Amino acid sequence: MDKKQLQRVTKIGLPTVLAVVIAYFLLKEIDIQEIPKTLSRLSIKVLCIGFGCYCVLVLAKALRFRALLNLESGVHEVFPILAMHTFWGNILPMRTGDVSYVYLMQRRQKVDATQGVASLLVASLIDLVLLMCLVVATAWLLRAALRDTFSGTVLYLIPLLMGVGLVAVVIFVYAAPHACMRFAERCARPLLALEKRSVSWTVDKVVAVLRELTRFRSHRRFLEVWLYSVLCLAIRFGFQCYLVVEMGVDVPMTEVLFALAFTNVFNLLPIQTVGNFGTTEFPFVWLLNHFGTSIETATVTGFSLHILILLYCLPLGASGFLMKPKEK
Repeated sequence: MDKKQLQRVTKIGLPTVLAVVIAYFLLKEIDIQEIPKTLSRLSIKVLCIGFGCYCVLVLAKALRFRALLNLESGVHEVFPILAMHTFWGNILPMRTGDVSYVYLMQRRQKVDATQGVASLLVASLIDLVLLMCLVVATAWLLRAALRDTFSGTVLYLIPLLMGVGLVAVVIFVYAAPHACMRFAERCARPLLALEKRSVSWTVDKVVAVLRELTRFRSHRRFLEVWLYSVLCLAIRFGFQCYLVVEMGVDVPMTEVLFALAFTNVFNLLPIQTVGNFGTTEFPFVWLLNHFGTSIETATVTGFSLHILILLYCLPLGASGFLMKPKEK
């Protein structure tokens, strides 16, 4: 087995082992039968509403990336790409599902790979800013319960500084693209002088992506992207909180919202396991348990919600595969 094959096996094997270990320690604390019991409390109407909201979420994502890339194609052509991206993002580990978005945009919409990566970075930056705002807002409402676990620095100062820093980067790239590129090239010069292939390749890609970022300069497009991002956030957390309520779980929605927001920030990092099992439930369960919810209730709720999301993304992924546009 050569080095590349070993790296591929490691990338798949380590997340899989991690998923099994985390899931095992969480599931051993509960009666597995409680998960289907909890899911059975959801009526067909509730399940359909949840699926409808999930479809609208993917539609909002499609509108956002269509605006980001300034595509002339109709949203009906972009929707299948985001449907498949959402599916693979929920299945593949270490954020490798993002590769599907770059590949499909290149294949179906003739979007350059660097532009695809840049649009993902912009969307991730905006999502991180919005999630930080949500974390700070809900943490403030839960400050009494969180005081003994997190300091004010962790709860408010760090997220605030990160949010301000990210907004400053976005504004700098947006308002002064030429100065931004000069600064990036000046920083890259010493690294390129090292003449190490891996370093030079990485730096070249980072500079190329940054160059693409500086092209998102239309005021209307910029505003559209932010509005669609807020809409995505509202739909995502809105329908998940709705499903938790319909499960009959006795947990305050403010606590659920904080746990969901924190979990989503956690999962922006490339740490996901196969199917996102374990890495999704662990922070969610830990926080709800801290607020006083039993480990069993928190674990059952986390796994039930995760299973529903996976069930929702399956038909969307299939539809994205079947809805192949005509070759351009």
